Amino acid sequence: MKPEYREAFEEIYEIFNLMPKELLNKMPTKFYEMIKEERDTNYYPNIQEPLEKQKLKNETIIILGLIYRDFLCSQDEKKRLQEKDAKELQEVEKALEKELREKYNPDDIFKKKKEEMQEKENRQAKETSMIVPKEQKWYQKIFNLIKGIFKRK
Repeated sequence: MKPEYREAFEEIYEIFNLMPKELLNKMPTKFYEMIKEERDTNYYPNIQEPLEKQKLKNETIIILGLIYRDFLCSQDEKKRLQEKDAKELQEVEKALEKELREKYNPDDIFKKKKEEMQEKENRQAKETSMIVPKEQKWYQKIFNLIKGIFKRK
């Protein structure tokens, strides 16, 4: 297990020690035991009340949110939180799908290929138009004319 999670479990265990017994009784004992066994005993967080003013790890905050949603809140609130999580997850998935679609759009693949080919053709056309035919010097024209006369005979 990653050390960040082990440290987060230690912070959660310390918070469990500050919680009233009636809240701890709402949690499954296997979950509590798992937190107790997997925590980092070499990490010593200084957690005091009120928890809002403590600098907790992000992992700790996320796990505490899940603990609250799954074990401590009422059924109505649990249902509302699960719906909210599902909606947020759908929004994240849509954003990710949109990003991937823009990056790997199959329509754009052929469009880019066509643009590259047109660009290459334009470069070749420029290169060929830049070639200036060499004009022969006057003495080369006379030499070629005399050469041509002797070849005909």
